[in-house]
Amino acid sequence: MASVAVLPVVIGLAVDYAIQLQARFREAASQGRRPPAAAVTAAVRGGPVIGTAALATSVGFLALTLSPIPMVREFALALVAGIFAALAISLTAGLAALSMAPRRLPSAIGMKGPGGGIGERLSAAGRSAGSAGRRTAAVVSGARARLSDAGRGALAASIATPGRVLVVATVLAATGWIAGIGTKVVSDVRELVPADLPALQSVDELQAATGVSGELDVIVSGDVTSPEAITWMSEFKQRVLTQQGFDGQFPNCRDEGTEICPGPGLSDLFDVSSGPLTEERISAVLAAVPPYFSQAILSEREDGDVANVSFLIPVMPLDEQEALIDDIRAELDPPPGVSAEVVGLPVLAADANAELAGSRYWLTIAGLLAVGLVLLLVYRSPSRALVPLLPIALATGWSALVLEAIDIPLNPMSATLGALVIAVATEFSVILSARYYEEREEGATVGEALRLTYSRTGTAVLASGLTSIAGFGVLGLSGITMLRDFGLVTVVDLSVALAGVMLVLPAALVWAEGSFSPFPAVWRSLRPQRAARGADARA
Repeated sequence: MASVAVLPVVIGLAVDYAIQLQARFREAASQGRRPPAAAVTAAVRGGPVIGTAALATSVGFLALTLSPIPMVREFALALVAGIFAALAISLTAGLAALSMAPRRLPSAIGMKGPGGGIGERLSAAGRSAGSAGRRTAAVVSGARARLSDAGRGALAASIATPGRVLVVATVLAATGWIAGIGTKVVSDVRELVPADLPALQSVDELQAATGVSGELDVIVSGDVTSPEAITWMSEFKQRVLTQQGFDGQFPNCRDEGTEICPGPGLSDLFDVSSGPLTEERISAVLAAVPPYFSQAILSEREDGDVANVSFLIPVMPLDEQEALIDDIRAELDPPPGVSAEVVGLPVLAADANAELAGSRYWLTIAGLLAVGLVLLLVYRSPSRALVPLLPIALATGWSALVLEAIDIPLNPMSATLGALVIAVATEFSVILSARYYEEREEGATVGEALRLTYSRTGTAVLASGLTSIAGFGVLGLSGITMLRDFGLVTVVDLSVALAGVMLVLPAALVWAEGSFSPFPAVWRSLRPQRAARGADARA
């Protein structure tokens, strides 16, 4: 099921790479280069950055292959294959298409500030369309002005008080991490599949009539036909039924509080309360039982017989099902020469859900470590490697806080969303930070480098982020509840992560270059004094 979600995500990432290359191409074309030369410049200057971002994203996705769930592992591998395919197409067919572009190009997005090119074209179209067009142009112009003012204000705050910005962001993230511990994870299969599914309707009808709809088996191996083994099976079964509410003079599977009912088992053929069992009595009873019945509860094999003790259960959330299975496992104390194990599809589903929930946090940590290691190997600088990860790590806490505030439940797919969000949002952070350091190498101050970065690359990153969000958002149209909720949760998380990159990354970059930074001074010769930050902020 998870593989269904791959294509919309890959589409979003593919458009992301194309937007970044096109932004570089338009920047080169605006400097007077012909389209073929501009395409080469875009490949030389943008290719390594985009390739590094794609590599970091892929490694972040590969962290999901550590999951114990095959569905999650296959989802990650399919995403990695899609990333490399999208990157290869962008660097070949995409650049080829750009090299054939007309000589005269319209204004580039972001070349005149956030939204400048689009806003001017919309304004021109509005003037020619009459009063309705003028109203539309006014709305667009006002929104563009407010966006530009907000962007300049955020940059000024990040430059002037980076420590304060990071402290506030960290406090919010820590609050989200704590709140996320109590976020509900939906594991009831009836809430994860379409309500009109015929199989689900049949299950509901069966459970309404009988109180149960599934079977849980305990396989007993060894000398299972001995008096001691049969006595133990009988006592074990009765003990479990009593603990789970099936007791009283007239027990009923549909009674409230009854979570389990008796199913067929080898011990049901014997009344252990009437007296001690003997081997002769056991042999006589087994010889009288028809084979069509005995083979369902007893299998004779050369390496030891296998008997079955079964219980009937209703459909329940997987966490409750896991608790029930754990209670049954706690009662397994077979006599010497006999072994017992709880088996069946309900056990597989419950154990998988428990492993998925248990891997929710360490997969996120593994994703962060993997991405950080790759960036460290590429840049060979702790500052260059770790600073882009800071807003992404904080964004995991913000997203948890938002999800808790709007009460969106998680499901077995979205429970591993932390690693996925890290993988996707790292790309935005890497591209922006790489452009910032590029401007710094050309001699710009911190304030100038940030302004140029966000005016030239920031809008392209924002557009890229929106395409990735749209790719996940398409999943919200799915008729499968698990996919739909996964898409909605991802939209929230990626939106928060994108906001973190756009708003907190500048503070992290300034903080990394300040005299209070714990990182080695990679840019020591270019690092401005703290006293100059106020002038940069005003600029």
